[in-house]
Amino acid sequence: MRYAFGLVCALLLVCSACDQPNKTASSGSETTSPVQESADSETKMVSFQVDGMTCPSGCYTTVRSAIAKQKGVVDVELAPQQKEDVIDNPTVFVKYTGQLDLDATFKAIERVGFEPKKL
Repeated sequence: MRYAFGLVCALLLVCSACDQPNKTASSGSETTSPVQESADSETKMVSFQVDGMTCPSGCYTTVRSAIAKQKGVVDVELAPQQKEDVIDNPTVFVKYTGQLDLDATFKAIERVGFEPKKL
């Protein structure tokens, strides 16, 4: 079990290092699209849990990057945590325009090694 946990953490560190050039979805990175005035431009939000996230700097960064690449996503936020360096509430809030393909979003999260769950 410790070996598997260590392996997952090492993988996440490598993955988060690959994502370093990207900024957060909320900072206007290349992976987000601007909100445009149209019938589909109303910003909506969905929230769900992502099991396996333990650290905001590695785990959440990797998950946020996977979600931010989905069509229509304009922002991804982690729920408030009790401690700054530990994830005790693995809930993420995703703001999007148009229609978010939740199945594709969950598959993207699973591809980076985490388990999304609907609330």
